[in-house]
Amino acid sequence: MSKATEQNDKLKRAIIISAVLHIILFAVLIWSSFDEHIEASAGGGGGSAIDAVMVDPGAVVQQYNRQQDQQASARRAEEERKKLQQQQAEELQQKQAAEQERLKQLEKERLAAQEQQKQAEEAAKLAQQQQQQAEEAAKAAADAKKKAEAEAAKAAADAKKKAEAEAAKAAADAKKKAEA
Repeated sequence: MSKATEQNDKLKRAIIISAVLHIILFAVLIWSSFDEHIEASAGGGGGSAIDAVMVDPGAVVQQYNRQQDQQASARRAEEERKKLQQQQAEELQQKQAAEQERLKQLEKERLAAQEQQKQAEEAAKLAQQQQQQAEEAAKAAADAKKKAEAEAAKAAADAKKKAEAEAAKAAADAKKKAEA
């Protein structure tokens, strides 16, 4: 791209120099025409030769073609750059979509693990409650057994006392009857 700009600058410079030289040449010709006496019969025979620069049309065409080639290659390079840039943007977009999908999957897995942990904690809590209830039931059964044993022992003791008292009363009654 800078090469094309450089050649454009050279071409502009050449055109400007050419225009300035032509102006100077015309000024010199006009100036010299004031000093020269033209004889009507001579037809201007004593004139001096003019230095002229001839432009080669082939060189101009070649320069034009070279410029066109440079512009075409610059356009191709620009299109290639845009294509590459678009491809990179698409790749980046695909990577971002894949990363977003991966993050979504990780979040899903994290939530599933959290739910599983919550269920495990609830199961452990339930098992602890059941164990506590079983311990309380065992304690209540032991207390009930103790109470029943104590009541049975008391009832047996009361029955024994009552039986002894009745036996003693019966013996006393029998003794009274025997004495009477």
